[in-house]
Amino acid sequence: MKLFFTESGENKKYREQLVSSAGVVVLGANRSDTPRWIAVGRACQRFGLQATALGLKYAFVNQPVEVAALRPQFAASLGLGERRPDIVMRFGYGPDLPKSLRRPPELVMRS
Repeated sequence: MKLFFTESGENKKYREQLVSSAGVVVLGANRSDTPRWIAVGRACQRFGLQATALGLKYAFVNQPVEVAALRPQFAASLGLGERRPDIVMRFGYGPDLPKSLRRPPELVMRS
């Protein structure tokens, strides 16, 4: 893995993705507990649905919030105060990509 993925290479890739995006959204809450996590998840779903309805593409860029010890530094750099960033997404216009493979509903639903 270290031969293919380097810190500088990954940083460069994410920097280029962010710079080429129309915008970035950071979703978070004022506390870290289950009700707030659910609320952030719902906001994420609403954002994704609305972006899709508007013809926008979006992608998760959660590296800034995946390491808990770095979250406060990330929040401070954004001026979020005590709020906790949970999800980071970039969005904009882009080409249609192949759809993910899906199983037929009858294989995953019970009647």
